[in-house]
Amino acid sequence: MLVKEVLGECLVKMGRENFLTGTECTDEQQALADRLLAAMNIAYREAVTEYIPLYAEEKVTVADGTVDVGGLGKRILYPVSLTADGVRYRVWVRPEGLSADYCGRATLRYAYLPDEAALTDEIADMRITPSALSDGTLAEYYLQDKVFDLAEAYSESFRDALSAVRYKGRAMRLGASGRRRS
Repeated sequence: MLVKEVLGECLVKMGRENFLTGTECTDEQQALADRLLAAMNIAYREAVTEYIPLYAEEKVTVADGTVDVGGLGKRILYPVSLTADGVRYRVWVRPEGLSADYCGRATLRYAYLPDEAALTDEIADMRITPSALSDGTLAEYYLQDKVFDLAEAYSESFRDALSAVRYKGRAMRLGASGRRRS
């Protein structure tokens, strides 16, 4: 999805003309587009940190029980696994970095934080719809403007959409209703 599509949907939901389809913007329109873009980046980061993480795998070196994450291509949020030669090793977070009970070359799977998107960028994440991301964007935008009723409504819609994606295709178990089985 294109960032301009998401922001254009935001403008339509706000009852404004989608001026992003044109070539020229006034200063006022550009300021609004910049605020919406900042809000969209916040909403997308919230989505991938709390609901639908983005994962990457890279080769790393583990020396003296410390994982070298300095050369990773993306900003790590948290480690998922560390494997070497088909064997999985423990990896944990410390204040100074990652530690592991292994030494040598290994593959680190980790959740990462995406870079901020620009107005001309495309978000390749197919798990979230432009409509859901526009709701999250408007929730953040209206929260910044202290229009709490609209912020809450858009936030609820955003979180419902993310929760649906998060649990899609997974079996869910409901707890017993207080009765014991014999």
